[in-house]
Amino acid sequence: MRFTQIIGTILLASLFLITSFHSFAGPARPGRLEQDIADLRRIQESNARILAETVQNINLLRQEMQELKGAVQEAKHFGEEESQKNERLLREFDYRVTGMEERLSLYGNQLDEFLSKSSKAAPAPRVKGNTDDDEDSLYRRGLAELNTQNYKSAIQSFDLFLKKYIKSSLADNAQYWKGEALYALKDYPNAILEFQKVVKRFTGSEKVSGAILKQGYSFYEMKNYLDAKAFLQKVVNDFPRSDEAVQAKERIHKIDQLLAKAPPPAAVPTSLPR
Repeated sequence: MRFTQIIGTILLASLFLITSFHSFAGPARPGRLEQDIADLRRIQESNARILAETVQNINLLRQEMQELKGAVQEAKHFGEEESQKNERLLREFDYRVTGMEERLSLYGNQLDEFLSKSSKAAPAPRVKGNTDDDEDSLYRRGLAELNTQNYKSAIQSFDLFLKKYIKSSLADNAQYWKGEALYALKDYPNAILEFQKVVKRFTGSEKVSGAILKQGYSFYEMKNYLDAKAFLQKVVNDFPRSDEAVQAKERIHKIDQLLAKAPPPAAVPTSLPR
């Protein structure tokens, strides 16, 4: 299972950090070794806490998704007798399952991000004074607020992060998660704009495919299916082997079904992906 592999690899990365600590620390100096050990412990404790919270969130979402999917199957069985009533029920379940799948994907992305950053980064020196707004703490705070659905506070944290640490290796991620927070608030027009900043400012980022995907999702939620399909198709074309391409194809299929049932009047898309 991919999830189990990620957890195992994270633990191996943590072990690597510990075993390679002495080479990182360099020649011992008075007080330096103790400070480096304290820094390493702080980072490991922070990472362990974030990982535990994310794993718990994923497990809860998986359980709820299984329950809902079971209810959908039951509704389909009774739908033969009460078709109109259960059609509305099925549609509501579909929306809820889709929403939870997106949240599950969000937590999965955070696990992937945690893995890549933790295995590459060396412990940073502690900054004297107030560390609540240092690079690592501010970024983690934004993620924690996002995961607890405190979206407005998350946006403020990511805004502050981007203002103070625009050249950080986490800047592209912070920009992406700001878009996710706006998407969760159903502020789709502004979410589209923030995701576009990921595409334009961080062209080589691993978040680009996800940003374009969420632009397509945003247009979909606004029932602008032509624009939605254009962005989703761009994901399929530009990132054909990615997980985002699989999700894009699924959403394109939904759009095709909607357009087949109620074809919209001929129109030219208001905006096209570049």
